[in-house]
Amino acid sequence: MECLLVAPTDPLTGGPRTGALRRLLNPPPGVRYKLVTDRLRYPKQAANYEFNPVNAAIGAARFALEHLIPIDQKGAAMVHSFFWDVRKFDRRWVHESDQSFGQFMRGYNNIRGKVNRLANQGFSSYLNSRWCAGVVTWSEWAKRGFAEDGVDASKVFVVPPPFETNDERVRHQGCNILYLGREFKRKGGDATLRAFRSLKGAAECRLTFVGPLGTAEARRTVRSDPRIRQSDSLSGASLQREVWPAVDIFILPTNADAFALAVVDAMRRGIPVVTTRLPPIAEVVQDGVSGLLSDKGDEDRLGSNLQKLVDDPALRQRMGESAKKRVESMFAPRKVGLALREVYCHGE
Repeated sequence: MECLLVAPTDPLTGGPRTGALRRLLNPPPGVRYKLVTDRLRYPKQAANYEFNPVNAAIGAARFALEHLIPIDQKGAAMVHSFFWDVRKFDRRWVHESDQSFGQFMRGYNNIRGKVNRLANQGFSSYLNSRWCAGVVTWSEWAKRGFAEDGVDASKVFVVPPPFETNDERVRHQGCNILYLGREFKRKGGDATLRAFRSLKGAAECRLTFVGPLGTAEARRTVRSDPRIRQSDSLSGASLQREVWPAVDIFILPTNADAFALAVVDAMRRGIPVVTTRLPPIAEVVQDGVSGLLSDKGDEDRLGSNLQKLVDDPALRQRMGESAKKRVESMFAPRKVGLALREVYCHGE
């Protein structure tokens, strides 16, 4: 079966967004993907989901123009589209998103009321089309969100992105902590810096902070602490070769997230995570088993969770092993591929 994979472009990397890329690299048995990416590039600031007039104007203009450009669907048995694509396809298609439109509007931009309701109705009507074979999402939380928005629950399927485990590790001294977040406030960059600075007896700890520094205070903190290495962004190759193999703890005290793929990326490498007890994350991270969770905004618990893992290498090892097993059970490419193939055949 040839399937057209209509994938949005990542404004920072220029390649397909991570969720779409995971599908492209791990097609279901018997499926061949043909990739179609955006013809128009988003500016880099569009990688930030923060709602402001500039982002809204850029996003709306680019979205409208992109959808005026037709795509060649010839030869494809079906189409697999992603996120907020609303093209009219002339054959069966499957749509994939990590969260419902209503969840995105409420959780990322705090847009509620009539505007949210009308937008949800429009997008749900699109997904309820008879040509839409199914809606793929990544968590039970998101599945409930689609149903609440008005999408036919019988056509919503939880099929997370595929991840294989990774054993690449390098020996090193001390304890290396990684934070990876594109939005300083939403991803908890400020809380990460405070938790790291509050560690006791952590002279041998180092923090690699990958993401922008959103405040003057954060910039002063990084400049004054030689244990912190900060970069606004790193290439995927640099992260894979130079950073991930030496990480002992991954921290992401996110305030709003649909799934947090970076958490799974850490777990598949056998790295315990310190993150937030948001519904989709709590479906993946077993608190006290594969990582440590704290409630959103609870910086005291966040700091104590980080301190606990810094102080106990044996605990890090046990949790890392459990994290890898969790990924093997939930995200194994073959298991995920077979589930996705069933969605493609749904309703035939």
